[in-house]
Amino acid sequence: MYKFSKTKLQGMIGYALIPEGLETYPGLVALHAFNQTPESIYEITKKFAESGFLVFAPRYTDASDGVVVSVNALRSLKSFKGIDPSRVGIFGISLGGTVALLASTQEPVSFVIDVGGWVDLADLYNHLSKFPTGTPQKYIAELVKSTIGTPEESAEIYTLSSPITYVEKVTGKVLIIHGGKDTMVPVTQSQRLLEKLKEYNIEAKLEIIEDADYLFSKKEEELVRISLEFLRSHKII
Repeated sequence: MYKFSKTKLQGMIGYALIPEGLETYPGLVALHAFNQTPESIYEITKKFAESGFLVFAPRYTDASDGVVVSVNALRSLKSFKGIDPSRVGIFGISLGGTVALLASTQEPVSFVIDVGGWVDLADLYNHLSKFPTGTPQKYIAELVKSTIGTPEESAEIYTLSSPITYVEKVTGKVLIIHGGKDTMVPVTQSQRLLEKLKEYNIEAKLEIIEDADYLFSKKEEELVRISLEFLRSHKII
């Protein structure tokens, strides 16, 4: 069992799921996708709580804000009464996966679960910009362009914004999950990430759920099952 509370943790808005009846428990910062809310991943986070995690799902706006929020959340969780700081990690879906990877380079974690996050922003922009006007993909490409320009115009910003640039600094064991029907973020991004992590001897695993889209609609149970199996295999739970 667990209890749900909408809360502010060190000023961060979100919700917490706190296990009941345990003296110590692992901690998880859980990150929603772009333009969504913490509540959008409630069905996922409650499964982690049911498995013994104290979960904090904060609200954030964009990648840079998300990294700041996530680092602060991780530090706060580690000092929370009952938390085992050696078993604190981060989970994120879509942009949340990107943020999770970036945050792990600034605050040590025991694990990262990246669900369909992009790791190379220039490659992502070039992919999305090929879609027709009026599609969600084209909308994201235009949003990126209006904010920081094209990769040709702002090469350094694109590089500094991409987790692939900082792979050697990623902490914890990494589980990458990608949907085979993801038309937003190419699965090749996750495949490249896996290769890079292994180059730096960072323990990592890639799982592709063939019939899942980029938000894993109706595939939450399989996503959680794979995640919990990974965590059990590494004695996190």
